[in-house]
Amino acid sequence: MIETAAILAGGRGTRLGSLTQGMPKGFLTLGGDPIVQESIEKLIDCGISQIIIGTGFGDHYYEQLASQYTQVRCVKNAAFMNSGSMYTMYQLRNLLVGRFLLLESDLIYERAALEALIQSEDDNVVLASGLTHSGDEVYIETDQASNLVTMSKDRLAVSQVDAELVGICSISTEAYSAMCRFAHRVFNRTLQLDYEDVLVGITDDIPIHVLKINGLAWAEIDDEAHLLRAREVVYPEILSRDKSATEQNMLQQ
Repeated sequence: MIETAAILAGGRGTRLGSLTQGMPKGFLTLGGDPIVQESIEKLIDCGISQIIIGTGFGDHYYEQLASQYTQVRCVKNAAFMNSGSMYTMYQLRNLLVGRFLLLESDLIYERAALEALIQSEDDNVVLASGLTHSGDEVYIETDQASNLVTMSKDRLAVSQVDAELVGICSISTEAYSAMCRFAHRVFNRTLQLDYEDVLVGITDDIPIHVLKINGLAWAEIDDEAHLLRAREVVYPEILSRDKSATEQNMLQQ
């Protein structure tokens, strides 16, 4: 049973420019609430009782969320201006105990994405989809057992594209400890390290399963084109699917 989630929210979202109005990009609004708040609500609905948010830019926005939800706690990456997502994740190492979900703050996704990871028999899982062709994709290569081989935004760095990274994973205690050890060695040279690269870096010792769900409704919002696609195409589909799933669950009760 997974009871904890970590949300990486240290970035500035500079590619969105004035669209964020100075707020972290997790506070973009497509419906009634900021997208990160909708993510928190879905996590809680799926049985997650502790949500640790690694903050940086605009950390006070997330602190306000923590005052609204007893399940939420924030930890600030004070070096967010010159560090990558792994350094934010590294700041959470004293709080993440046991298997946990790892999410990015700028995602919208259907509830089925969380349920698939929670129900997976594998402890370490990277959620993936078919190619969205949305721009800025992280391409994934797997082996014959559907375990992670490599992933990169550089198409030429991946021998074979088998899936696209969604930005939600489940991580075991063993894998997180290995990630922190790997990262600590790199931090002696630079703090500019992303968690995706670290996951690839530990695969020789710890297999990481890639769970590919074709047709999954999700989007990452990094720029204006992403935001337009999310608002006009993906978010309405998510609302429809989540509503249908809720109605189906009620009928089965």
